[in-house]
Amino acid sequence: MGNHARVTLAGMFMARISQGDTLPVDRPARAGLRHRDRLIIAAMLLITGLFLFLDARPLPILLWDESRNIVNALEMNRNGFSLVTTYRGEPDLWNTKPPLLIWLMVGSVRLFGESDWALRLPSMIATLGTLAMVMMFVRRTTGSIWTAALAAALLAASPGLFGEHGARTADYDALLVFFSTAYLLLLFGALHHRRPAGRTLALIGLCVTGAILTKSVAGIVPGLGVGLYLLLTQRLARLWRGWAWAATGAAIAATILLFLAVREIETPGYLLASWHNDAGGRFAQSLIGARKPATFYLAILWAGYVAAPLLLILAPVALIQAQGRARAALLYSLSIIVTMLVAISLAASKLHHYILPALPFMAIAAAITLRTLLQRLAAAHAAGNSRYRIRAAGLVAVGAFALFTAGQSALTRRYLIDPPYEGRNAARYGALFDRLGPQGRAITVVDPGFVRDEDLHYAPVLLAYRLLWQGRGVSIGWTTALENSANAKAEMLASCDPDIVTPLLKRGRDVGGVAGCAAVLQR
Repeated sequence: MGNHARVTLAGMFMARISQGDTLPVDRPARAGLRHRDRLIIAAMLLITGLFLFLDARPLPILLWDESRNIVNALEMNRNGFSLVTTYRGEPDLWNTKPPLLIWLMVGSVRLFGESDWALRLPSMIATLGTLAMVMMFVRRTTGSIWTAALAAALLAASPGLFGEHGARTADYDALLVFFSTAYLLLLFGALHHRRPAGRTLALIGLCVTGAILTKSVAGIVPGLGVGLYLLLTQRLARLWRGWAWAATGAAIAATILLFLAVREIETPGYLLASWHNDAGGRFAQSLIGARKPATFYLAILWAGYVAAPLLLILAPVALIQAQGRARAALLYSLSIIVTMLVAISLAASKLHHYILPALPFMAIAAAITLRTLLQRLAAAHAAGNSRYRIRAAGLVAVGAFALFTAGQSALTRRYLIDPPYEGRNAARYGALFDRLGPQGRAITVVDPGFVRDEDLHYAPVLLAYRLLWQGRGVSIGWTTALENSANAKAEMLASCDPDIVTPLLKRGRDVGGVAGCAAVLQR
């Protein structure tokens, strides 16, 4: 079949898509091909897993918001499962996210014991699940297992994925990305069938509910892009045909309303606090310091928060050239990316990790874009048109440069650069307790923490490490001022607060051996 015939058929096919016909599913022709694909997917999961999680330098517990989650989980582990998360024994009305992640963290530590890696395990598993879903989706829509592997590599190489709040921390975002990616990829298939299967809609409902029960309103923001895609493909009316879609939406709403009602009964004031922390307050005013400009997310993307941003810039060119199901997947991904960028850019509160649910679709769009450019180069070579061949080669060269810089940036940021995490001083308590804990001595930590709202001595990282070591039988007390330590019955005083370390060392020789900290024996 000639090039002209293929282009004509592709145009007719896309016209049928816009009219609502079902998209064909690419299936390998031979069982051996399917077996090969499974092996490649397993190999990519192993490689990306090693890249993401194998650490020569252990990652300390981080201040925002990992330490708070760890305290919530450790307290629930000791007090029993509940809808209500607690901080220092009191219902937590500052961290008002639903408890799904905390439940998973509690389940993990009950299986493997209380440790930082067990607390982070749900995020790790969720990330591997997201990588697997991305690969299977790209393989199904493009018919190319190598494009699928590229999408997974680009996602894993994105500093946004492996950085703070990402795959390696006990934060909400990795689990949110898993659920939002799952329901969006399931929706892609369901929206291209006149009558989607009931089990597909049930899975979509479960995943949407999971996303909301992970991070509240943030769970539905990625789904806004589906509306744009439906408008562009003239499929919006399909949602009102029959009762299945309405029933799915009603089931999701009923589950969430039931949770909110019970949670409010358990802790009066929860609804108001949740609205302020997770929805209206965060959108209307900046809850995290000075308001950032509307271009904040575009700036961090261009700076390399996602791998190969140049490929995203070329995506509109690829959208013109792509064909069939790959073109639909590219348009779907771009719809989600653009809509989410607009939504989070309009919010007053802007943080880097708010864009994480868009990263899988950026990786999908980038991989399909590069594949389309390579196809264009092959077509130019076959056609023998030198001018067309030069243009295609130029686009491919840009894509190759983007891949090279993405790989270099990922390796540098992952292994060479030590990011300046907030709460770095408190994070040293992990190394300090690793040295002091096995000695079996009772310890009193002197650390004033810092002021957060009504809490004058906020120290969640220290509290998280104290709970972990107390679970191992080590007595670790806490006082906020050195003068208060005179009444401490502990055998040892310790601190990683720079204002406390110098006067503490005047009381004796350091026995901790951790830079930036001090530990002295009581006289």
